[in-house]
Amino acid sequence: MHIVRSTIAGSEIHRILTAHYSNCLENAVCMLEYRGINDIYRSIEGGVSYFLKIYMRKDMTKESIEAEVEIVNYLWQSGLCVARPIASRDDNYLVSFDTPEGVRYGVLFTEAQGSPTDNDKLDDAGTQAIARYLSTMHSLLDSMPVSPKRWRLDEALFLDASLNILTQYSTFNDCIDLPFLEKIVKEVKAQIRANSVEWKWGLCHGDIYAGNIHRDKHGSLTIIDFDFCGYGWRAYDLASFLGFFGSGIGTEAIEKRKRRLDSFLRGYTCAGGLSEVEIEAVYKTFIPFRRIFNMGYLYESLQYVWGNRLRLEQIRNDQRLLKEWIDYYW
Repeated sequence: MHIVRSTIAGSEIHRILTAHYSNCLENAVCMLEYRGINDIYRSIEGGVSYFLKIYMRKDMTKESIEAEVEIVNYLWQSGLCVARPIASRDDNYLVSFDTPEGVRYGVLFTEAQGSPTDNDKLDDAGTQAIARYLSTMHSLLDSMPVSPKRWRLDEALFLDASLNILTQYSTFNDCIDLPFLEKIVKEVKAQIRANSVEWKWGLCHGDIYAGNIHRDKHGSLTIIDFDFCGYGWRAYDLASFLGFFGSGIGTEAIEKRKRRLDSFLRGYTCAGGLSEVEIEAVYKTFIPFRRIFNMGYLYESLQYVWGNRLRLEQIRNDQRLLKEWIDYYW
């Protein structure tokens, strides 16, 4: 029997954590916190929580996870507030799990203080604070003395691989508008060829949106979830936060998007900030760029979390929003 994605009991997670980590106490409670791209378990005792991330994507090799740990540790050691990885008793950051689908790796992280930021409640001051934080993060990533072995966030991954997935998926789901998606991919590739020489490139977080940025009651920020960290265009790295695609292109959403950009530009100064061509690329190029990736690569990775019905529903919704988006921004 071929198993794709098994679920480890919380009691077994507890046993493994107490065997490997000195800070995980015998009386802690371990439970599955949520399931997404990865399985996230919480270990809690006395109000102190740690989060174990068990990597489930098939392309996440041991080497790529080690590189993620290296990046996050570098940021933490450089003074940036991040949810940092914790070493085991034998000074390893990765712990292995023998599961029915094969060996999976996990990393234990500290808790991000505060709560995820809320797009609907984020004011100008909060946006500017996040911009300063992200500017510091990008500056630190530019100064890393080594080049961790992470993937490239480029058209081969985001467009070609995702379109291949969507093409295969369309053979038994006729609601997928393949001609439309092919047109989007062709146009985005043309924009990349014409303009990418003017876009700054570097090591990126890869998944910056409000939910991955926590803020505590004192206003301190912590970023989490470097799963998609890799080498890409900085305008892409900021696109999800600046664009908040799901809000659509109604009058209120467009005005809110403009206000967020204005506030953000006052705080984001890394390497001279964002140029006019990069600002244009955020909305014109990188929102469609990321959405094609979501519909293809990302949603396929969530197939055994969502099931086919929810996956198809999400693709339908994304197609509708994407058509509205390009009607306005193109």
